[in-house]
Amino acid sequence: MVNGRRADVLIDVCTQRDYLLPDGARPATNATQITASMKRLMAFARWARVPTISCVHARRPDDVRGIPQPDCVIGTHGQRKVSFTLLPDHVQVNSDNCLCVSLDLLQQHQQAILVKQHRDPFTNPKLDRLLTEMPSRRFVVFGVGLETTIRLLTLGLMLRHRDVVVLHDACGWWDEEEGNMTLRQLEAKGVALKTTSDLIQTAFNRYKRNGRRHPLHRRSVA
Repeated sequence: MVNGRRADVLIDVCTQRDYLLPDGARPATNATQITASMKRLMAFARWARVPTISCVHARRPDDVRGIPQPDCVIGTHGQRKVSFTLLPDHVQVNSDNCLCVSLDLLQQHQQAILVKQHRDPFTNPKLDRLLTEMPSRRFVVFGVGLETTIRLLTLGLMLRHRDVVVLHDACGWWDEEEGNMTLRQLEAKGVALKTTSDLIQTAFNRYKRNGRRHPLHRRSVA
């Protein structure tokens, strides 16, 4: 809660080394183009202390035997989140079949990191519970990949009657045509598509209306 009101919650999807770095196992086609937006967004999240849920993909070594260049294998360098997406106050939530997770988690820590082992993040019961029951004005989604996990996540949130924004300039894809088709589908379903600049400028304007010091006078988030 912020001043008694529900706050936005960022959902950071699979911003991992294998998906965003040139030497990763499966970098998004547009990884270079979206990195600047992601850095600016996470800098803003640090400054404004925006609560953030991060989901990371994890594949067991036994499940990828025989695959020439598997991505996001547990214990590998590529499975780690890129450094700029880690907020100072974060907590890792263990993945199991238990629903037991505090809905106040993001009041205790700014960032909660949860693991998924399938494309659909709702297959993690704890993540499902947080996304379904956590108080939030709206969920703001970005990350990788747009045509797979982000699509399933966003449609799942809509089915749960949550308000969703997708920051399209901070979303990675592997197939540009399919990525653009996904954006059109989500917009048709009622998802708001915005840019990182839109989100940050709206937040700055809200600070000014509330009589607070303009964030740019305190610290740049560019």
